[in-house]
Amino acid sequence: MKKVMKSAVVTFALALSLSLGFGVTADAAKVTVKKVSSVDKLTGKKTITLAKGKSAKLKTTVTVTPNKAANKKVTYKSKNTAIAKVTASGKITAKKVGTTKIVVTSKKNTKKSAKVTVKVVKAKVKKVTLDKTEVSLVAGATEKVKATVKASGKKANKTIKWTSSDETVATVKGGVITAVAAGKATITAQTTDGTNIKKSVKVLVKGTEIKLAEDAKEITTTITFKKDGKIADDFEAIVKAAGLEDKTEVELTVNGKKVKKSVAEARKLIKDKKATSVKLTIAAAEAKKYGVVGTLLAPVAVESVEVDGVKFTEITASSFKIGTKTYTYHVISKDTIVVDDHVADDFKNIKAITAVNNAF
Repeated sequence: MKKVMKSAVVTFALALSLSLGFGVTADAAKVTVKKVSSVDKLTGKKTITLAKGKSAKLKTTVTVTPNKAANKKVTYKSKNTAIAKVTASGKITAKKVGTTKIVVTSKKNTKKSAKVTVKVVKAKVKKVTLDKTEVSLVAGATEKVKATVKASGKKANKTIKWTSSDETVATVKGGVITAVAAGKATITAQTTDGTNIKKSVKVLVKGTEIKLAEDAKEITTTITFKKDGKIADDFEAIVKAAGLEDKTEVELTVNGKKVKKSVAEARKLIKDKKATSVKLTIAAAEAKKYGVVGTLLAPVAVESVEVDGVKFTEITASSFKIGTKTYTYHVISKDTIVVDDHVADDFKNIKAITAVNNAF
């Protein structure tokens, strides 16, 4: 899932309105159960292999109309309680070596049900070890983590369930970790035989935290507009973000020449597309309020933003360029972004911001 970067110079608001009808009577509606499905909550599978004496929890889904909790109630029943028992909440306990089925039935329609197969084995997992406990990656890179599982017998269920504490930072499948974006995450390997043994790997996806410098009082920036796009609309957003008044003086580039005009005068020049860029100063307090993160990421009609002599181009909600190098980033707070990989030195000439490697 991608977060959209709040622009330093423009914010967007979306209002949703709902209309409610009148004169509707809440009569008892006919309940229609379409489907009942049930799986192991941990693995998502319909077959569960448990060590004797161990437990697992079922996850049941009932597709029904009307879609109300009262219509989704089910009963759980084991076909052989000597092999496995199940509670009214769907918790299975392995009692004896063998195989049985758990039948999950809708209370609203007993013809709708699901079956889960439970295999109980004597052997169990005794120990899990991972060949790594810490991994450091850059966004887009992968690394394989090997899990060694020791059990009390050959028939033990040695299957491992891999999970990530934050899939926006790193994902995992079959022990292969994929770095998504700068940040920290924990990858967990968990046994699925009911022993609930867990081992974890700490993942650091390298990144540079960029935010306003603590001593920054104001930020001077030059914003160059594209020849197309809603330039006038974006200029108004810039004026609002910077807290400028109509009489405030700004520096514009008109027909290739630098001129100083009031905001009111600049508004007309920009509306007529005669001005190609605007240079203005934003107070740090205002910049922070509007989500500035040093780079002054800009609206769609902006071609480039220059701060302290450093020009940012091809600005999007997830990346920007400085020269020929593209930096990808994601938002971690209102006034802070994290640029993927360790690139703090690339921003050292921008006095308006601070850039620190993995300061999150």
